[in-house]
Amino acid sequence: MCLTGRKCKTFSFSPKQKNVFLPLSPKFFTVHIVIDGGNTRIKVAQFQDEKLQNVEIFANQEALNIFLKKCLLAQAIIVSNVGSWTFEALNAFQGRLIYLNKETKVPFQSFYASPQTLGNDRRALAAAALYEFPQQNCLVFDAGTCLTVDFIDTKGAYHGGAISPGLSMRFEALHSFTQNLPKINWRENALPALIGDSTANSIRSGVVRGYLAEIEGIIEQYKEEFDDLRIVFCGGDTSLLRPWLKNDIFAPSNFLIKGLEYILRYNLEGFKKS
Repeated sequence: MCLTGRKCKTFSFSPKQKNVFLPLSPKFFTVHIVIDGGNTRIKVAQFQDEKLQNVEIFANQEALNIFLKKCLLAQAIIVSNVGSWTFEALNAFQGRLIYLNKETKVPFQSFYASPQTLGNDRRALAAAALYEFPQQNCLVFDAGTCLTVDFIDTKGAYHGGAISPGLSMRFEALHSFTQNLPKINWRENALPALIGDSTANSIRSGVVRGYLAEIEGIIEQYKEEFDDLRIVFCGGDTSLLRPWLKNDIFAPSNFLIKGLEYILRYNLEGFKKS
């Protein structure tokens, strides 16, 4: 529930909207703000005593600037940004402010050979897996612009995983790198037919069924290596793909956001996992 007693909502914010954000009450609660900046959208989440209360989504800098001024009463803020967003509005913030990067302490041991190239999203997903599923082998799929796969073992060690093109990128590649193939998309509730009876349907069959087969194949290979494997699926294409995946999949909402908040708490003095 939100601080006002209503259910949490996720919605876009325009500069004309007022009093959208929940009133912060740091005198009575520990309030953390998590900011996850992507290429085209940015999310701002409010946590109260480690519980997610509200998530706002923005598509333009002006709206974000107005909104960030409402976050200045929080005790701590973490920012993960892969886009071109700016955060001058946070210059007046008096609490603990962390910009996630390769130097930020994380709550897991990492065996990644090139930590300087590890994306913030993968760091956050590994942290979320560790916090939500401690002492379990966990395989996290993030189906967005790219498909990323990340593995965390029972000892809380991060090993890396895989990166391949996402669903939309695969459709786009067939169109961009050929002369005659049309640009196709798939946002339907029906699985494309196995046998495509046209060029468009053949592309849909190849891309969507191939994508699903890749995911299922990766899961089976990991199951051969690791016992009691927990499968987590998140990202923008989760709702499209989940009905057609055969394995037992856990698809939590705001998984990456929760991982960022865990990293924030881990970096605060006197952190203890509750």
